[in-house]
Amino acid sequence: MDKRISINVRNQRLAIVLAEISQKGGFQFSYNGKIVRKDSLVTVLSNNETVSKTLNYLFGDQYEFEEHHNYIIISPALRRLSFINTDITTDDHNYSISGIIVDEKTGARLMNTSVYEKEQLVSTLTDEHGYFKLRLRSPNLSQVRLTASKFSYRDTALNFLNAVIVSNRTRARIYHRGGKDVEATALGNFFTTAAQRLQSINIQDFFANRPYQISITPGLSSHGSLSSQVVNKVSLNLAGGYTAGVNGLEIGGLFNINKRNTRYLQLAGIFNLVGGNVTGLQFAGVSNQALDTVSGVQVSGFINKADGQVSGLQVATLHNKAQKLKGVQIGIVNVADTSEGASIGLINIIRNGFYKITWSANDLTNTNISLKTGTHGFYSTLLMGANISAKDKMYAFGLGIGHDFMFTNRIYLSAEAAYQFAFTGALDDRWAQAKLLINMQLGKNVSFMAGPTYNKYSFTGSSEGYQRKFQLDPDDKRNGNPVKRWIGWEVGLGFSSVFKPTPLIKISQRSRDLFLGVATIAGWGWDAPWRHVLGAEIFTQKNFGLMSGTFSAGYVYHALNHNSQGATTITYSGGRKEEYLQKEYKAIPIKAGIRAYTGKRLFLSGELGASIGLSPISLMKTTYVDGRVEEKPYGLKNSFLYAVSAGYSFGNGFETGLKFEDYINFSYIKQFNLRFAYRFKL
Repeated sequence: MDKRISINVRNQRLAIVLAEISQKGGFQFSYNGKIVRKDSLVTVLSNNETVSKTLNYLFGDQYEFEEHHNYIIISPALRRLSFINTDITTDDHNYSISGIIVDEKTGARLMNTSVYEKEQLVSTLTDEHGYFKLRLRSPNLSQVRLTASKFSYRDTALNFLNAVIVSNRTRARIYHRGGKDVEATALGNFFTTAAQRLQSINIQDFFANRPYQISITPGLSSHGSLSSQVVNKVSLNLAGGYTAGVNGLEIGGLFNINKRNTRYLQLAGIFNLVGGNVTGLQFAGVSNQALDTVSGVQVSGFINKADGQVSGLQVATLHNKAQKLKGVQIGIVNVADTSEGASIGLINIIRNGFYKITWSANDLTNTNISLKTGTHGFYSTLLMGANISAKDKMYAFGLGIGHDFMFTNRIYLSAEAAYQFAFTGALDDRWAQAKLLINMQLGKNVSFMAGPTYNKYSFTGSSEGYQRKFQLDPDDKRNGNPVKRWIGWEVGLGFSSVFKPTPLIKISQRSRDLFLGVATIAGWGWDAPWRHVLGAEIFTQKNFGLMSGTFSAGYVYHALNHNSQGATTITYSGGRKEEYLQKEYKAIPIKAGIRAYTGKRLFLSGELGASIGLSPISLMKTTYVDGRVEEKPYGLKNSFLYAVSAGYSFGNGFETGLKFEDYINFSYIKQFNLRFAYRFKL
């Protein structure tokens, strides 16, 4: 505003003149084209004058100007209001102040003007005659300061017993700098009163900080009608509350409504509604809604919504929505305008992603249809399949996830995992698959895919006319459901829409992010008789944006609680005794997995693999009549396993986290571990 410029124009459009001023001053103008008549013709002659004086030549006193970074903001000049006929009565430090608020220029009495005292957080609204009456308590009247606020007017403050002070500010309604209008949402409009909404419109720049507040409903609060202008460290709302924000903890029996930002922890029985940013954990029984960004975790029974960026985790049974996703969504339906993270659900609507319908055949079912939705970085799959055959019928349905490794715009490799429920006379079969499918684009929306699959099938026996390879004799079920494993194949066609492969230059840059690391684990076994667990591993990690692929191999030792060995003893008539004993389990686990980052540091991970046993999990101890003792291995050594974990990567290469591992073939070997690791970039 203090820069000096020279400009000489006659009968030019205002927009052109403003552009020339901004060019000479090295800044930009910001204004509403509907308010500032940019097509009007103006004349201005200015020689080495300040920008401020030049703008006054152009606009006179009809507009105000404010600097913000490298912008000058042009807004309509606000009207002025005044206190008149102010009357004060007192009784032992109890004061009653009344008066009338009028338009300073026209003298018109102003209805629905907010009159409040900032220190004591006492407020009221003027009636249809512009009249107000305010009661407060103060040991010193000279410390009392009343402020009158009304939308499109300047605030006016009245100091007792001093002169009227008129503050100079630009309305936040015109140039937004805080949370969005929660009152304009359906929930905000329903659960707040008309008076509270008027207060919010009138008082937009004043916010107080208090250690705590208690509300029964939004209208019955320890901060009274100014509760929406107070940021609290602790907020307790028996039914529901309406505050400016929370910088600590907020608990609502039914709901919480915050005009601005919420930090750390917010809990509600039904819903949370935040007009600004959410940082931390937000939990609700039905829905969470943030009108700006989320940096943390949203968990709800049904719906999570964020109008801005989500850097963290959204978990809902029904629906998650984000403008820009830099984390993970888990729900039935997930929506994002742009995604650099992962959406896990039945349907994922990602604007910069794709949806694909595929038809395929494999060595078990000859007709399969799937719907894949998400991005190449991470997508979810709905699967339905059938083996159309008179003698080998079979039906299956399930879910899957996948990641595409882009080689070129037309050729890429899909790594997928799927789990299906199968029907071969009864809905008791379980079918797990891992796939590596090469994809080749035949046209803009059509692709060919083929590749090997790894299959694990648990079955109870098929009925007559269904898949004969899973038929069982009655005696075959004595040890539980049998499992078949084999390497198979799959081939098919894909029909895609909104197909947008990631640009190759970005892929090549991300592909350089390769890490090597070592980790130690220490934890506790889930079931007796196993006790503590110790182990170590070497792992590699390759980054693909916010998704990473991992591969690890290590050593693990499951210690046995010798006081609870779970021995089963059989004594034969000849005196021979056999004991079935548990034994410490030592193994080499080998795993491959996917890691998803919810931001720069926090990650979630899933792994699949196998445990190569160095010792059996049990022994058969035989004691003969002559006293000889013989111990022989009894039971399995090897097992398939899966692991899920959450962790944090520090900037110096260290990582820490929590991990759960389940050895599938051994129903009682499960473990919770603490993981400590160090990795370095290759």
